[in-house]
Amino acid sequence: MHILLTRQLDDCSDLIIRFKNLGHIVSHLPLLNIKKTSYDHQILNDCKSIIFTSANAIKFLESKDIDKNIKCFCVGSSTEKRAKSFGFQNIISAEGNVRNLKELILQ
Repeated sequence: MHILLTRQLDDCSDLIIRFKNLGHIVSHLPLLNIKKTSYDHQILNDCKSIIFTSANAIKFLESKDIDKNIKCFCVGSSTEKRAKSFGFQNIISAEGNVRNLKELILQ
């Protein structure tokens, strides 16, 4: 089988290896270019919660000065996993559904 993966390489390199080891042909064609954006880090000091709509948002977050017990709303399990890997403790996941995320935040 020929498989086309469209995620960034660092998000799918292990999957490429596993598929190739199973004998599949794998092509990699990333559709998005994810890059870091500058922002004012001081803004985060006054926040009571953070909403993560993508695991990529966490990848570039300067998190060393952020309280790891701050309430974090995550759109799905991948985002939740990335938040946990950065040390965040108080995580609420919407199971990959933006509508659910909205409802969790409003509650």
